[in-house]
Amino acid sequence: MKKLEVLLGAALLVAAPEAFADTVRRALVIAHNGSDDPALAPLRYADDDGVLWAETLKRLGVETTLLVDPDEPTRKGGSLVLKDARAPTHAAVEQAVKHLQAAALADHAAGRQTDVLIVYVGHGNTDDAGRAYFTLADARLDRTSLYAEVVDPLGADYVHVIADACRASGVVGSRGGTPDAAVLAELRGVLAREQLASRPHVGALFAESEDGETHEWSRIRAGVFSHVARSGLLGGADINGDGQVEYSELAAFVAASLHGVKGMPARLSVNAFAPTAEPRRPLVGPAPEGPSVTFPAGFEYARLSVEDADGQRLVDVRRSPQQWTQILLPLRDVYWVRAPNAEARVTLAQLSSGTPELHPRELQERGPAEEALRRGLFAVPLDRSFYDEYVAAVGLVPVDFRTPFQPPVIGGAHSPLAVAAPSDWTSKLELGLGAGRSPLGLAKFATGPSLSWRTPSSSLHLLYYGVRGAYGVTPLAARDGIRLHRFTVEGLLGLQAPASTPLFAEVGLGWGLLGLTAPGFRQADPALLTGHVAAGVTGRLGGMPLRLSAQVGLDRVTANGRTGMDPQYGLEVSLRR
Repeated sequence: MKKLEVLLGAALLVAAPEAFADTVRRALVIAHNGSDDPALAPLRYADDDGVLWAETLKRLGVETTLLVDPDEPTRKGGSLVLKDARAPTHAAVEQAVKHLQAAALADHAAGRQTDVLIVYVGHGNTDDAGRAYFTLADARLDRTSLYAEVVDPLGADYVHVIADACRASGVVGSRGGTPDAAVLAELRGVLAREQLASRPHVGALFAESEDGETHEWSRIRAGVFSHVARSGLLGGADINGDGQVEYSELAAFVAASLHGVKGMPARLSVNAFAPTAEPRRPLVGPAPEGPSVTFPAGFEYARLSVEDADGQRLVDVRRSPQQWTQILLPLRDVYWVRAPNAEARVTLAQLSSGTPELHPRELQERGPAEEALRRGLFAVPLDRSFYDEYVAAVGLVPVDFRTPFQPPVIGGAHSPLAVAAPSDWTSKLELGLGAGRSPLGLAKFATGPSLSWRTPSSSLHLLYYGVRGAYGVTPLAARDGIRLHRFTVEGLLGLQAPASTPLFAEVGLGWGLLGLTAPGFRQADPALLTGHVAAGVTGRLGGMPLRLSAQVGLDRVTANGRTGMDPQYGLEVSLRR
């Protein structure tokens, strides 16, 4: 089966950019379990995803129209969004588009901009002629009809398309089929060509994998990509804390959340195309007042999820220790906040009293678990380092970190904790291993560990500073126990722009000690002065930030009563947790 995502290339809108005072966001959510292809088994959780998408967007202040035909378990869930939902038929889509079109006209007359999110969850397929289409209850929404009947008539200023659609089977089902590199290339090409030409006001976000599949998972009763994307929109992706989620933030959050998933037949990845007319256009803006839970910097648990009383997973996040995080929640009477080994039951009224206190779990989860997803999903946090590296790699426009924000009022007082002031300074420690020229040229090389601390740099703040301690030992005659020891402590000043390149350069100046030891003998110069310059590249290894550098320097050392300059050079690799 050719990849369905070629449909997204047609989801483009012509709209003249105007200056509006306000923005109104609306959404059309289409979810359908079934397929018109007898060879494809029905999906299990597309209808559940549709309900959760509607609840999520309503919580975010987005006026949402839901088209879904729920199965019996979903109907018994009793979600309020099902009250006004209609089946995802061709007529219902047509009526929803007319309603959104009339609302956009009214908004423009009142001087407001209109953004429309189109979310589709369900089966995708290709017909006998190779045309890709979304499956409705009684029709097909192919590339031409999506363009002519949905996107163009909306009259919105910006359109954001989110698609979670392919094939499915089994407990960890697939929503996809046989990969087709040509179709994927066509998708990317169409998006680039048409956005840059006549339709720059449409963005798209979707997942794919090496074999063309995305997945749904029984443990969360939802599609993996949909669940991760919703978690990001509800606050997990808001890395600069401005209350809005932009394409670069959501794409980086999805990429980080899926990064640790190993051992599956195919690895999921995210594709994001921001509107070229405004690459930093938020998908969602500041949300209205409502249920939320706040995890301050220094909160002891990093991996957190929130479920309702029926066990429906609402949100998952993986925080880095220094992050301040606020998660918005769909309306429920009771929530369960869970870490891997702790939990707390929180009522709606209790949410306003501050961060919940988690206690050891009384009951352990039972039943089989899909190990690759259970261990790997949300294993990597969306921290500043991952975000900067991801945005630089995929070419998205980064968010603005310059604007400070105030944490929300908790328990009647402003929290003193903020993203820019992390409490866990140990999260910046790097443990390294170096090898280089032996001091005084007495042997071929010396090796030893190092410990560094550096402030993070960003796309807007290129300079960083820090401190580094290093120890190296040269075994001159291992059999006789003769060794040369070199210990240094240096202040660091570096230059790096992680949003544009992984390269860095730094200088260090400091003090050191050089000593010679042998059985019954000690001699040292405790007044060694040292300096070095280094350049290298940053990356990630097993989800941890990695730094590889080449270094050259000089030591001012006194040996045998004579003072001179001793050159140093070598390589170092370091990791940060």
